Amino acid sequence: MQYHVKEGAGRAGVALSGRLTFSDAPQFSKVLDLVVSRGKEGCDIDLAGLDFIDSTGMSLFVYVYDAAKAEALDITLANVKGTVREALCRAGFDTLFPLG
Repeated sequence: MQYHVKEGAGRAGVALSGRLTFSDAPQFSKVLDLVVSRGKEGCDIDLAGLDFIDSTGMSLFVYVYDAAKAEALDITLANVKGTVREALCRAGFDTLFPLG
């Protein structure tokens, strides 16, 4: 997984690309820290470049959800497409986050 931070007025932005798998869990904590520390109002997580997500990758978004809820932040998963969208919807993530 690669990530790129986008700064905005009040909302943070993070773009993820590549594959989000078990091996990315340690690095994902950096993404989570960015979401919580920089998104005063919330964060848009752009998944346009994400090609694949496994069950561990999906579980990492549970941490995002919990951290955002604790800080009263609004999180949106943007540009969710193809097999990544199918996997997230099948797992019920569309009930936790708006999927754009």
